[in-house]
Amino acid sequence: MIKKLSQDLINKIAAGEVVERPASVVKELIENSIDARATQIVLEIKNGGIDLISLADNGIGIKKEDAELAIERHATSKISSVEDLFNIQTLGFRGEALASIAAVSQFALETKTQKEIEGTSLKIENGKLKIDPCGCPEGTKVIIKELFYNVPARKKFLKSASTEYKQILELFTQFALINPQINFKLINNGKIILNLPQTKDWLERIKQILGSDIAKELIPIGAKGTLQISGFIGKPQIARNNKKAQFIFVNNRAVQDFIIAKAVKEGYGTLIPKELNPTFILNFQMPPELVDVNVHPRKTEVKFLNSQEIYLAALQTVQKALTNNISQEIQITQTGLTSRKFILKPRVSNPSYQPTVSYQPTFKNIRSQPSTVSQAIKFSQEVLKNNFTAQPQKQIGDWRLLGQIHNSYLLVEAPQGILIIDQHAAAERILYEKFKKSYKTEKIKSQRLLLPLNLELSASENEILKQSLNFLQGLGFDIEIFGNKAFIINAVPQELDKLDIKQTILGIINDLEDQDFSRAKSLEEKKDLVIKYAACRTAIKFNDKIAIEEQTKLLEDILNIIDKINTCPHGRPFVMELTLDQLAKNFKRK
Repeated sequence: MIKKLSQDLINKIAAGEVVERPASVVKELIENSIDARATQIVLEIKNGGIDLISLADNGIGIKKEDAELAIERHATSKISSVEDLFNIQTLGFRGEALASIAAVSQFALETKTQKEIEGTSLKIENGKLKIDPCGCPEGTKVIIKELFYNVPARKKFLKSASTEYKQILELFTQFALINPQINFKLINNGKIILNLPQTKDWLERIKQILGSDIAKELIPIGAKGTLQISGFIGKPQIARNNKKAQFIFVNNRAVQDFIIAKAVKEGYGTLIPKELNPTFILNFQMPPELVDVNVHPRKTEVKFLNSQEIYLAALQTVQKALTNNISQEIQITQTGLTSRKFILKPRVSNPSYQPTVSYQPTFKNIRSQPSTVSQAIKFSQEVLKNNFTAQPQKQIGDWRLLGQIHNSYLLVEAPQGILIIDQHAAAERILYEKFKKSYKTEKIKSQRLLLPLNLELSASENEILKQSLNFLQGLGFDIEIFGNKAFIINAVPQELDKLDIKQTILGIINDLEDQDFSRAKSLEEKKDLVIKYAACRTAIKFNDKIAIEEQTKLLEDILNIIDKINTCPHGRPFVMELTLDQLAKNFKRK
């Protein structure tokens, strides 16, 4: 039988669309504060926002006669007609947030406008509303306790308090980055985490949040017109293996947008390796009618009227900024989508004929017998041209080293075929086995730095590293806290002392935040993940030209393990076998 739902149940269902977790509440409250023209926002949370979320601002406040309406569903001062949906000037506009939050928490609000003598207090507990006059400063303070106390099915799906806190911290960081004119303060479990004074200098705010190490490596970027682009992109040397330092804003609203992120990445061309991601903080300003922000309940995604125009504008602006600031010859994309990348050096055109080659992931026992593979080498050299490094052939057991291809692969003649070896993946496996054995049989050795290294981190990275200092100490690191958001690095494990220490620490922080790491149950599992990281970062790199002596040593090491394993520590194969039979079939000899 069809029944009409109660208003209480309707409110709880609707709240699920808006209030997914504590960070969802924080987002709605901060948006309201910014829309109220606040110049000071203080956020206090306890237990990851599950027990308490308190947000106070010095905005324009809510009039006494409007206070009760503020917590009614679909009641708002920000839009009044359908046409307004296509001309949204504020961060909030649906009139759902406070009603949704109040439906699933112990809710209280205090507010006062500049003209009013006294403020207004609202409290909702167990669905009952109480309104009283109160003494309070100009602005609004919202206090949420026991989030999801009346929706246990939703509460049990929340993550740990530390995970929920990290989500809030990332969100708070986004708002603070794009609003340097506001003094933001974050208090977690009674401790001040961030206290960012107002500033007119956007770069200064970036420095406050992301640290001076990043701020000093940023390039200003800008484009004027109907679409305005402003912000900063990072120099190639601060590219990261994650996207934590990428911030996209559309009309001052933090969004996730694949089109813009892809355009920025492609704008760097070959300046950064494919596996790394550029750092950027970009704001796209455009008339509201050119972008629809009403496409997602959490307003984290937008839809552009002309996404191709946005893509090209972002791509070209990034390329021009890099051209003007990096002393390399860069080919700029002018129009159309046929030539999206610029490159720093010419690439050899691919041969017109590329036969399909199949391969098997595991080896058969290759017995010695006369081989005719060497007869094809001259032909291969002609095809590969400058991308093949010929050299005096080295015999290593039954294998004959023929050369290096594209500075990434070793070509080896075996008794029954050709082996193509991924130099990075193979070296990574060899180092991983070496490090693992060393860690098991002896104490981890540290290498003290000649000069201690100062490291400034973003707020989220700072929290992760502080929580992991004891663990890292056991792996050979000597890191001490220096001030609120800086660290001094005194020593690192011997295996890592040849690397860029700052990038290494950032990479490890990324691993510490990674789901695989958080799921690791034992200390040994966590150590294994860090050992994998050390092996990956210290191994011969893809696109690295290596001397014949290094190639020979690598092959000798591979021969010692090939019968047991032929994958890197992450499970990717490091060797491909192309048999004589497969060659014959590809050349239609069979």
